[in-house]
Amino acid sequence: MTEDCMSRRRILQIGGGLVVVSGVGGTTAASSDHETNDQPTDTGFQTRVAHLSPDAPTIDVYVDGERVREGISYGTVTDYRDLAPGTYRIQVVPAGEDPAEAVLEETVEAGDVDPTLDGLLAVIGEVAAENQPLEALFLDDDNSPVDSGTARVRVLHASPDAPAVDVVAGENGDVLFENVAFGESGYTEVPEGEYPLVIYPAGDRETSVFEIDVSLAGGTVYSAFAIGYLEPEGAPADEPFEILLTEDSLPDEEVVEPDKEEPNEDEPEKESEKEEKSEDKKAT
Repeated sequence: MTEDCMSRRRILQIGGGLVVVSGVGGTTAASSDHETNDQPTDTGFQTRVAHLSPDAPTIDVYVDGERVREGISYGTVTDYRDLAPGTYRIQVVPAGEDPAEAVLEETVEAGDVDPTLDGLLAVIGEVAAENQPLEALFLDDDNSPVDSGTARVRVLHASPDAPAVDVVAGENGDVLFENVAFGESGYTEVPEGEYPLVIYPAGDRETSVFEIDVSLAGGTVYSAFAIGYLEPEGAPADEPFEILLTEDSLPDEEVVEPDKEEPNEDEPEKESEKEEKSEDKKAT
């Protein structure tokens, strides 16, 4: 992918370094023991979590020692929750286990938030690390408004045994994404409509990896997560390759003025209406 459309933010396994990001997924408002900055807390910034590691167990997510997400199974993308700016300690823990058993842990800083962006914490790779190590990506979700006749689509390559890929619109052969390697992501915008999407190994148009028909609505933002194994036989988990498509942001609903209510003939007349009619009779 070209540098301007590629997004990859990684944290180390069981590390202690500070990673500056625009957000971190899957948290509620900050707990009392974290470090905040002088920004207002009402930023409109939201975050979510995607469990995309095919051989990882169901997980819980802790922020500053507090469990804020629980029971997230493979292939689940959670809803959004608000996040206040500040510095956070994030732990990804097997469901029901103590935070000391975290499989991923890092300190991150959420600040200088662009109001048009939300955040995603994507758990990718493998516990077994046969193809890719277990890791977490912090990504910007671009949920800014989209034209009514256009759909915005983001792809994230999270299939541990898949090569770098090209994503092509099948009918016209337009390349939507090119040379997307594991852990990379990017956005593009396309006219609304139905599309057969074909995924090829990067630079190869002979044999497709996967094909899927999608229907994209105007004014909507989508994420397409490539997950699972191309060759599940013998893989650490029997999870076949698939595309997980989510609607991240829907078009704003038009505000329609309610119709003026017609008086109900069965309703008793209001006192003011009776008085007006009485005055009319006197005048005549």
